[in-house]
Amino acid sequence: MGPENRNINEMRNAIFRIGFVMRLNRFFHHLDRISFFSINIWNFSYHSFFKEYARLFFFKVMVGYPLRTIRGLKKYRHFIKQKENLFFKYGQFLFITDEKAFLEKIKKQKIKPLVGLGFCLKPNNPENASFCPSGRANHDCLYLEKGQALQVCFYCSIYKISRKCLETGCDVYIMTSAKDIARDFLIPQVKDEKFPSAILLLCPYSIQAIIFPLLICGVDVFLMAYERGFCRDYREWRSADKGNKNEMTELSKESWKKIFDLLSESRDVNSQFQRFRREGNIFYPE
Repeated sequence: MGPENRNINEMRNAIFRIGFVMRLNRFFHHLDRISFFSINIWNFSYHSFFKEYARLFFFKVMVGYPLRTIRGLKKYRHFIKQKENLFFKYGQFLFITDEKAFLEKIKKQKIKPLVGLGFCLKPNNPENASFCPSGRANHDCLYLEKGQALQVCFYCSIYKISRKCLETGCDVYIMTSAKDIARDFLIPQVKDEKFPSAILLLCPYSIQAIIFPLLICGVDVFLMAYERGFCRDYREWRSADKGNKNEMTELSKESWKKIFDLLSESRDVNSQFQRFRREGNIFYPE
């Protein structure tokens, strides 16, 4: 076979592979649209099948705790059936468990909710040199680690929310990759029930993906969607998951009021916290 024929065959094979991947993508999108088997994460699971975060969660949680996984799947399917058009419209707020029940639990629990904040909330504005002094795609924060704040910190959502968390005794976690979220948050919860409740700020696409793992791990959670700057599809989400996210996400006015109201509800008036203590990637008030 001559070089020209080989090139033609290679081109045909490449076109076939691209076409096959596109058809698979459309197929799994269709399964999500019709909520096949009451599941809305077909396309995400298809893209994630061979990724490191999926392997970690599968072997450490789903294989390690099969009964929890079966119960979680049943709860997930029931949850999806109750939420019409979840795949298309998430809204700003989403409670897993009833809102009233969530509020009652965080008032009574000795362990206050873990507050998860995406690293994409950190300032990153090249036009006026407003950068996070701790860097962006990491779990670090100058205020949380040292109790210090520069001028740029006063415009940072993580700083504002963390100050309220210190008042109320809530742990703080700056979320980066899906792998780290599994390792730092989900696996400790399923093994030791370390984080029974949580308030997580995520992009709408991430909300779609995290509901099933949360139900397996038994987390009562309030999910809040960013209003601007969020990832809209798997390609953007995966880029951010690798630490490549230039946009700064923002919350709506309603979201700011909601999260401060929730944190106030969980406040223990007898506790006086002075600073945060870092263990691994979690910050604990003390």
